[in-house]
Amino acid sequence: MSRLHPPPAGVSRPLLRAVLGGATALALAASVALPAHATDDDEVAVLTVEPGEATAADVARALAGLDVVASTPDDATVLGDAATVDALESAGLDVVRAQPYGDTLGGSSARVAPLAADAGYPLPERLAGTGYDTFFGGYRTVAAHEQFLADAADAYGELAELVDYGDSWLKTQGRGGHDVWALRITAGADADGDWREHANAKPRFFLTAQAHAREIITSELAWRLVVELLDGYGTDPQITQLLDTTEIWVAPQNNPDGAALVEEALSGDVRLTAAGDGNPVATSKAWQRKNLNDTLFVPPTNPNASYSGNHPGVDLNRNFATAWGGASTSTNPNAATYLGTAPFSEPESASQAELLRELFGEHETGTVNAAPDDRQGVFVNLHSYSDYVIYPYAYDATANVPNLEPIKALGFRQSHFNGFDTGKAGEILYDNAGNDIDWVYDQIGIPAYTWEIGTGATGGFFPSYARAGTFWDSARPALLYAAGAAGDPYRSPLGPSVTDVEVAHADDGTVTVAGTASDETLGANPRSAARRPAVHDVTAVQAVVGDAPDGAAAVDVPVTSDGATATFAGVLPAVDEPGERHEVHVRARNAAGHWGPWQTRWLEPVPGPQVEVTVDARCLAGKAVVAVRVLNTDDATVDVDVTTPFGSRSFADVAPGRNAYQSFATRQAAAPADVVTVRAAAGGATSTHEVAYEARACA
Repeated sequence: MSRLHPPPAGVSRPLLRAVLGGATALALAASVALPAHATDDDEVAVLTVEPGEATAADVARALAGLDVVASTPDDATVLGDAATVDALESAGLDVVRAQPYGDTLGGSSARVAPLAADAGYPLPERLAGTGYDTFFGGYRTVAAHEQFLADAADAYGELAELVDYGDSWLKTQGRGGHDVWALRITAGADADGDWREHANAKPRFFLTAQAHAREIITSELAWRLVVELLDGYGTDPQITQLLDTTEIWVAPQNNPDGAALVEEALSGDVRLTAAGDGNPVATSKAWQRKNLNDTLFVPPTNPNASYSGNHPGVDLNRNFATAWGGASTSTNPNAATYLGTAPFSEPESASQAELLRELFGEHETGTVNAAPDDRQGVFVNLHSYSDYVIYPYAYDATANVPNLEPIKALGFRQSHFNGFDTGKAGEILYDNAGNDIDWVYDQIGIPAYTWEIGTGATGGFFPSYARAGTFWDSARPALLYAAGAAGDPYRSPLGPSVTDVEVAHADDGTVTVAGTASDETLGANPRSAARRPAVHDVTAVQAVVGDAPDGAAAVDVPVTSDGATATFAGVLPAVDEPGERHEVHVRARNAAGHWGPWQTRWLEPVPGPQVEVTVDARCLAGKAVVAVRVLNTDDATVDVDVTTPFGSRSFADVAPGRNAYQSFATRQAAAPADVVTVRAAAGGATSTHEVAYEARACA
């Protein structure tokens, strides 16, 4: 290991961040002793590198194509092996620490038999009990993901539509492979026509995952979002409102060929930490990052070479057109960040770009043309790991982002829920070019974000499936916020959030609304403090009852305390049908004049009047009659409607404690068993009662 020493004059330590190339993010735990089982051949090395005597050009050349997993202003962290150390030191860089990958997970590892499946993976209600193939303790296979999307579309046709938007590289070569799928989720999915025509005119949110095959937690979270949305419609007011007004697109595995290879590698004996996190041997194909385009791949001559830095494929997150070939890309087909032969050379990236054009249209922003404030749509790509929310431009931290303030605000609104470090890639990690979020903002003109989920302490690239629920708990509210912003992404994130609200019918028929709004709902990770948007006092609140939020019809609700987090309480007019459930939408404004997103709650029906109903089929003069008695047990006068198979009658103003009574003649010697329906109404609220009676023969 090289000695530690400061960089020479003219080579600042922040230079490393400026010239880094690499893979996804990774936060490392403190160094611990090398496990007894580890050898140079079977353990991936995690190397911490400083500039040493190298020039800026030397650093850029040495790191190009390496699997760089983290950086600070002082150093870089890369995955590699002994050959990687030799190459870095030959270039004049200092390798100041070398750790086995398993040590960065915080525990020793041992090889175990294949993990048994965890039966606890989530399913929507209509698919309860459906079995799907799993690997590595509960993660679903590629085939299971494909079947689940198809099953969801079949079982929830009114909410979901399956879309085949492309082919994987292997499939284009006639070598097996996969279709690339997305699920369109929105209310009325079976009735709003061809999605390409966008007849419903709803704003769209797009979530994609597992572009890097080894990042297995990402497709798991995409699966869970699908479950959340399907189960939440009609049971959760915010999700119901979201699907009534927005299209959610979920593409859980944008790299199915690579994902299938990782699945196979993790399906045999797996080396685990005590916490159950995976620590594959260095030669394992579980380290696959890229797609499986092996056209130019040259297998390494060393059979023990680290697979993470020597494997086939093109990095799909270096294959998009914006700044293609720039920072953090490699022209070496074996390298982790191989950019491909041209922008969109890979079918997976090309087909996703084409789908995004169809969904959102095109609006080129570049570095000078801001997207209009009313531009709609949000894009999120899930990666792992290091707990980052990254926004454009990633190819160059100094590049101007014309819509930076709202893009930044929406990023920090997401990290409020998950606590991630938030910023441009070059501000928190390293510049990287040819990625999807830069192209989405640059060419489509909508806010776009990369999440890096998890840390070394929570499992790295291969977290135990037992951790999935914890990851989802923090991802859920952040994803729902991002999806909810799709209708107004360049304005609503600049305003405060309604964090708590209660609505109820008052005794006089009006509607009470009270709660809390806060402009402090911004990520507070200390590493992001310099970029965190300014916080303002909450100055106004509005609420409205209706099927959709309407600012023009909203009623001002008094703010009852001062500050960036404030309470509010007020009264809305009575609703026309208090016996029905209504949506109440609430939003808040800050001192900067920005209205935040609407929060939706259900105003539950006023309970209907209480009555007791008795029904008796009896005989009178040899004919059957059906006698119905309705006793008003409520405190208010009620109107009663009685419907039987032999007629109906209405009673007005039945006083408390009084009866409404009627015998209905059948004009027959027998009455078959049937049901009487009674509807009681008072003050706009109703209750309905269905009472069965037995057959009666009078002959």
